[in-house]
Amino acid sequence: MSFFDLIKSLVSQPALQPKVMGTRAIEPTEQEMQTAVKRLDELATTAIFGEIGGSKPQKENRAASWWGGNFLGAQHEEVPVCNQSGQAMHPVLQIRVDELPEIPPAFEGLALINIWMDLQSSTFWGAENGNGFLVRAYTNIENLVPLGVGYRESSDLPIFPIFWRETIPEQPSWEDMADEVPTNVARAVADDWFFKSKYLSDRYYELRSKYPVKVGGWPTWIQGADWPKDAQFFFQVDSTDKGKMFLGDAGSFYIFKTFDSWVIRGDCY
Repeated sequence: MSFFDLIKSLVSQPALQPKVMGTRAIEPTEQEMQTAVKRLDELATTAIFGEIGGSKPQKENRAASWWGGNFLGAQHEEVPVCNQSGQAMHPVLQIRVDELPEIPPAFEGLALINIWMDLQSSTFWGAENGNGFLVRAYTNIENLVPLGVGYRESSDLPIFPIFWRETIPEQPSWEDMADEVPTNVARAVADDWFFKSKYLSDRYYELRSKYPVKVGGWPTWIQGADWPKDAQFFFQVDSTDKGKMFLGDAGSFYIFKTFDSWVIRGDCY
């Protein structure tokens, strides 16, 4: 079974209820509501949306953000091999940090991040670095050299530059928010303060549908939150026709950093 077939098999699970269930709801006080809204404002953080292609590429410039190839690596590095399958991985996404219009706190001190994947793997969903995927991060770009396929040298994925188009404040999903507010607010019938908040404008949904790469912000879970323990969220990639990556039924993958490694999570309808 390929990785993409595996993701399709996950869609049979029902979506989580977007409410904290209880035996008896008590109307929240005005102070409790204010506490919830304040906490939402505190947790909202900048998401940066990237477009795959859309402008003329600088084909020879590997020191940039790329999709599908044209990567850089350290002089001693080779194309990574999946620990479990023994197959060579393929370049998927490279992020040059100083191209971002705003640098998320998690990216401080980093200059370049790239992710490689075994596109045929059925074992890495929820895995740690090296099993079906590999993230490499570099603190500077000096002395990095071309690694892997260059522009138009592979048909596995199209190779496009990534252009960072928009930034917008993004709130967490309900699953990541419910434990952050008073219980009476989480159980209340009135929920416009969250589901119709100022962060969920038409423009936000337009950006989410238009740009498949997102750096920073919050993971936009589909079936429910699945954070790795003690991890920071770094970036998300959604299914993309242009990028030829189809993650189940309109699914996404999410990359997190733990204390000493990287972890991937996935989700789909």
